[in-house]
Amino acid sequence: MLPEVMVMLMLGLIFGSFFQVVGVRVPIGKPIAWSRSECPNCHATLQARDLFPVVSFLSTLGRCRYCTVHISPQYFIVEIATAFLFVLVYVRFYPLSTEMVIALLVLSLVIIVTITDLRYMRIPNVILLLFATLFVFIRLFIDPLDPWWSSFLAASTSFVILYCVLLLSGGGIGGGDVKFFAVLGLAFGLWDLLLVFFLSTLFGTVIGLLALVSGRLKTGQAFPFAPSIALAVVIVLLFGNTVWSWYPLP
Repeated sequence: MLPEVMVMLMLGLIFGSFFQVVGVRVPIGKPIAWSRSECPNCHATLQARDLFPVVSFLSTLGRCRYCTVHISPQYFIVEIATAFLFVLVYVRFYPLSTEMVIALLVLSLVIIVTITDLRYMRIPNVILLLFATLFVFIRLFIDPLDPWWSSFLAASTSFVILYCVLLLSGGGIGGGDVKFFAVLGLAFGLWDLLLVFFLSTLFGTVIGLLALVSGRLKTGQAFPFAPSIALAVVIVLLFGNTVWSWYPLP
């Protein structure tokens, strides 16, 4: 199993770097495939030696090789976190299965969305649509839930309820978050989505209160909710069965 874990670690580093590119470029309409990476400060085009996940960051001590300005540690953190989570998901769902593939897709979605929400306070529709299409295909033709309509019920119910909350609260939740939960419903189904919603609300409340107390957030000021959703998703992916064993489903 160790060789497979090392492969997943390397894949996590590579995909973590790619997710960073997607999360930074897609919300501003910048192309992904044919646009070379560059330093955001001096705009020097990065060479191959500058693009190795983690290694390039450490080799330059977190500075641009060309202008010596500090590089945001976000790149390093996202790559390490993605690699670590890929390994955890692989171990949790071993051996390779459709369930593992779905878990990795869900993980990829929440990492990208977390980046976009933290950086731009936006969750791009094109990203949600791509993953929604993948989940619909999987749930219809490859690995339907039992019952098969559970994922679609979860998506539609969460969208309707949260959209009503959005309208009635005047912005208590963002439109991107509403659609994000609907896409997650396609992957999780009704009960696990309910657990994701409960945990993300709990985490969001705690984070918001801590930010208010520390002065980083003002009363009534919006803050990104996607990181709280992402944390809840990771917990449900890895420990959802354990949590539900404390409270059996009807």
